Amino acid sequence: MFKVLRRILYLIILAAVVFFVVKGMTKVNISLFGNHNYYQRSKGTSTNDGLVNQKTYSQAKLKQLTTITHGTRYSGNTSLDKVATEYSYKLAGHTINNFMGRDGVLQLYNESSFMSDKMVRDAADYWNTLAGTKIVEVVKTAKASDEVIHDDQEQNKYGIGGQTYNNMGMLFYPRNWGVTGLTARGRNNWKEAILLREIGHALGIPNLGGGKTGINDRNANKKTTDFMGNWGVELPAAPLANQHGITSTPVDAAALTIAGIAWPRPQKLANWVFTTPKATVNYDNGKIVSTIPKP
Repeated sequence: MFKVLRRILYLIILAAVVFFVVKGMTKVNISLFGNHNYYQRSKGTSTNDGLVNQKTYSQAKLKQLTTITHGTRYSGNTSLDKVATEYSYKLAGHTINNFMGRDGVLQLYNESSFMSDKMVRDAADYWNTLAGTKIVEVVKTAKASDEVIHDDQEQNKYGIGGQTYNNMGMLFYPRNWGVTGLTARGRNNWKEAILLREIGHALGIPNLGGGKTGINDRNANKKTTDFMGNWGVELPAAPLANQHGITSTPVDAAALTIAGIAWPRPQKLANWVFTTPKATVNYDNGKIVSTIPKP
């Protein structure tokens, strides 16, 4: 009996030692590399082999949408054409991830100082207005979020930052911001355009700057009016229209409509694009104005 008790005590002590060693290693790992699970609480998902729901829209409707998203040389994304022909939502052959979850709402928590809380709330309002329903929500705790928006204080090669797919959430690099000479309004609008684009990626929308992967504009270093492309303001090469803020395009709306049928819970979004494609949402220095017809 004594031997049995001694063995049980030994196993309890061993289990306790293993527990504290693992806990200590976890703390060291988090201190060195960050708590990835904390920043991206929902895993990126995509449809099975990129196939979208075939019951949401007819092929004729999908053809309307993909005709819009085909865009021009420096707008749109020709990879999306296959949605109407093969029901395949892929980018140059690769599936497109989103972070929507089964509830159909992207929950974001902000810890960034580069992107203020108001900018994040405005970005959520912008996407919700474009969609015609709530698809983005700013929550009060990281635990309630799908993703955490946060900053990295290092300066590196990754540009301003953006949507990640390696459990690091939505990440920005303030020290990488190199544009000078902007007005306060121009700086605010440009940062908001970046935030809108990265939330768009979290919704499952690829780059919309032209060509098969939507980066013709970036490759040509051409600034455009589409915030899902290479948006810019107050530069010699930037469109004059951008001085009036960030204005959505039919391409943005049609791409969102397509992305919605690739979510875990497919949704019909921005249906107004079929009848009123020229309606817009505009953000200018903290103010949002919409011409989208009320449902």
